Amino acid sequence: MLSSYVPIFVMILASTVLASGMVIGSFVLGPKKPTPYKSTAYECGMTPVGSARERFPVKFYLIAMLFIVFDIETIFLYPWAVTYRGLTHGAKLFNLIEMAVFVAILFIGYFYILGKGALDWDESEQARSGDVLTPEVLAERPALRFGNENSGPVDLSRTPVGSQTASYGASSQEAYKR
Repeated sequence: MLSSYVPIFVMILASTVLASGMVIGSFVLGPKKPTPYKSTAYECGMTPVGSARERFPVKFYLIAMLFIVFDIETIFLYPWAVTYRGLTHGAKLFNLIEMAVFVAILFIGYFYILGKGALDWDESEQARSGDVLTPEVLAERPALRFGNENSGPVDLSRTPVGSQTASYGASSQEAYKR
């Protein structure tokens, strides 16, 4: 009984040894030349100033939710397909009809969100259609304020140098030299 789990234990052991070997190897063999530029925080090429609280478009969350729904559908299809083979003819027909109804409901939902444009990342077609260009949309808007407009250029001489413990939140501001 326990011999059927041996391949799983071997895979876990091999992946653990490989991952640990890579981390230890990069630590031992990697160059260690700290500079003020390397010690600064890196955020996609932008200097980290201002608040970390940023607004995301609703479309991001919508796509994430849709991904979860269709991912769960895939998770349900696999065990259904595995158990389908061992059923009797009547049970196979019933399960096939049941799965067809399940997939049909999902396809109805998919075509609904496709029709609503939930999967369109490029909104240029919506803007050209004219239904989006209302007077409220075309009205002039106030300038966006992120809280760091008057902060000026970043002084890299005030950045931490050497080994620093990672800290987050308001206390991370205290790590900088003054």
